Formats: sequence, structure tokens, C-alpha cells
Amino acid sequence: MNLENEMIDLSGKIIGKVLKSGGCRKIILSVIRDTIKEWSSGSKIKNRISAPFERYLSKAMNKKHEVRSETLSGDMGTLLTLYAKYVNGEHAKDPGCHAKKRGPSLSDFITSTDFGEIREMVENSEECALKTVETFNETLWKYPAKVASILGTLLAATNTGIRSGREILRPIEKNVGPDLLADIFLSLLKGLNAKEAGNLINALCEFVRRLHTGIYLLAKAGKPLFQIYLTEALEEALPNIDPVLLKKAKIALAEDKEAVSNALADALTDHPDLMMEMISAYGSIKTPLIKGASRKVRLFEEMDREQLADAISKGLSDLDTFEIAEVINGFLRTINSIHENRPEVFSTIARSVADSVDEKELRTAAGWFIPEIVEAAQPVIAPSMPAIINAFADMLSPQEGIVDERHQEAMGNLRAVLLAAGGER
Repeated sequence: MNLENEMIDLSGKIIGKVLKSGGCRKIILSVIRDTIKEWSSGSKIKNRISAPFERYLSKAMNKKHEVRSETLSGDMGTLLTLYAKYVNGEHAKDPGCHAKKRGPSLSDFITSTDFGEIREMVENSEECALKTVETFNETLWKYPAKVASILGTLLAATNTGIRSGREILRPIEKNVGPDLLADIFLSLLKGLNAKEAGNLINALCEFVRRLHTGIYLLAKAGKPLFQIYLTEALEEALPNIDPVLLKKAKIALAEDKEAVSNALADALTDHPDLMMEMISAYGSIKTPLIKGASRKVRLFEEMDREQLADAISKGLSDLDTFEIAEVINGFLRTINSIHENRPEVFSTIARSVADSVDEKELRTAAGWFIPEIVEAAQPVIAPSMPAIINAFADMLSPQEGIVDERHQEAMGNLRAVLLAAGGER
């Protein structure tokens, strides 16, 4: 007997067992009994004819007859194995055999399907779908207890999923050693078709490039069509957004973030060991990141100097320096405008922060922090100090000379401070 006949025989055997199972038999007999009842209702003659059948069906439904689920599951496993074996044999003969068989079917389906009608059906279903949702809401919210039950069901399902995930991982903790687990993972990684992954990235990049090029080819008045359509969509959407409500929502989200931070801090207060472990691991966590950055820097050192210089020169030449300057100018104009209309804003904030800083603690911290940092960085600072001092001197003495009155006043103040501190002219 070949594999195809074996699958057919086993499929028939499984279907027969399903039909003989208690649940399936009861459903079939129940359908037959209800059909007979409906047929005989309203007629004494039909009732007399159907009564024996109804009694027999009721007894048959109450009779216990159950197929062993283990046997049925085993047969289904065998059927799946036979199907896989059959498909493997077909693929060994011709890897594209199933594609050839499905080609005409797919062609007939696409040719015979009017996707325009389907699109029109979906487009015209909007009002009907909305009315259905409205009806559902009106009916459901008449019974708030049912809503609570639905939410409780979702919560129970979530909790079950969490515990199930924990149980799935439990055997790994107990039975799988680190070497075996790593071997499994590395085998999967090694078996990954990296070449095709690269081809997929190329295809995605080409898709993005073509889309971007097409958008600019369809530009109107120098503006990309994507920008035009997006502007129209935003102009239509933004007037419907309540700015006061949006502000309140952003404030609420910020306060919720604060609540999360406070909750975490309160919980860690009761478990300081966890906090200590997190702090003690800081160096171990950041060191791999630093090593990775170091390896990237070494990569630049290993490249051809001339090619690297050309690439960097080309990359920097594409920077729009005018736009960078406009960003700075715009920022300066903005803060100047704010200061002109509300001159007390920045000084009030700065004064408020300064007044809140503990002067004693700041003096103590500066007294040990700055000298220790300077002492530790002395080997780095000393070689660079001449260049720093010369640069500072150049900034104090412009090439065209001191001609601005404010500049002269500032230099006079600096000279006075140095003399007052014991400096020499």
C-alpha cells in the first residue's frame, strides 16, 4: 500500500472514530431528534409515528460511548507523519511540484475575482459597521456587570498566560545546562540564511529608494507630494483636536511617570539589596558599551587614511551650514523675544534654583571635587594648557584690536580683578 492510500485509510479511520465519539454522536442525534420533533409538531399521526424514534434517540444520547482520546491523538500524529513523508517524497522528485499544481488554481481565482466589487463593498460597509458597533455598545452597556465580567475574563486570561509562560521556561531552568542552551541557540543562529537576509535588506532599501524617488517625481511646486498630502491631512485633523484637553493629557502622562518613579523608589526602599546589586553592576554594564565604542574608533584607525579623509570631507560638505546657522539664529531670536516681553522669566528661574541650592554643601563639594579632578587630569591638562591659554588670549585680543566700548570695559574689569587678587600688570 502506498503512502497516499495509507493516508486515505487512516483519515477514514479518524473520521469514523470522531463520529463514534460521545460528543459528536450526541450532537448528530440531537439534530435528528429536533428535526423529527419539528416535522411531527401539530399532527397526531406524525407524533405517533415519530414517538418510537424519539425514545430511541433519547436512549442513544444518554448511552455512554467514548472513543479513547489517546488513540485518536495517536492516529492524528501518524497521519501527520505520513503526510510529511508523502510531501518529502514529492519534493525529492520535483521541488516545485506543488507550485505547478497551485498555479492554475491561483490564476483562476484571481481572474474570476472582481476586486473592484470587493473594494466597493468594503467602502460602502462603513455606515453599516458603525451602526453595528453602536447597537452593540447600546446593548452591552445596559448591563455593566457583563462588561465587568468581560474585563475580568481578560484579566484571568492574562494571568493564565503569565503563569503558562513561567511553566514553559521552568524545564529550561531545571534540565538544560548553560552549555546545552547556548549550543541550541548558536545552532539556530548558525543555520540562519544570512545571505538571503542581506538580499531582503537590499530589497527593502530599493523599495524605500523607489518610493522616495517616485514621491519627488510627482512633486508639485517644488514640494514632495507626500508632504502635500500629509499637510492636508494634518490641516483637516488638527482643528478637531482640543488643545486644552491635549495639554491636560500630557500633564496627566507626566504625573503618571512621576507616580511610576515614586512607586519604584518606594518598592526599592523596602528591598535595598536589589538597589545595591544594580549599583554595583554599573561598571560591568557600561564597560561592554565602552569597549564596543572603542572597537568602532579602532575601525576608523584601520581604514585607509586617504579614503577615510575623502569620505569625511564629502560627508561634511553635504551639511547645510546655512540651515545650521538659521537654527542658532532662530533660537537666539526666540529667547531674545521672550526676554524682551518677559525680562524676569529667566532671572526668576535661575534665582529660584540658586536659592534652593545648599551653599554649604556646594562649597564642600567644590572644595574637594575640583582639586581632585584637576590633580587626576594633570597629565592630560598640562600638555594642552599652552594652547588653551593662547586661545584665550586671542579671544581677549582680537586681530583688529579692541575697538568696541563694551570690550574695553570688560578688559578693564578683568584687569581690576586680577590686580585686586594680587596679580601683576
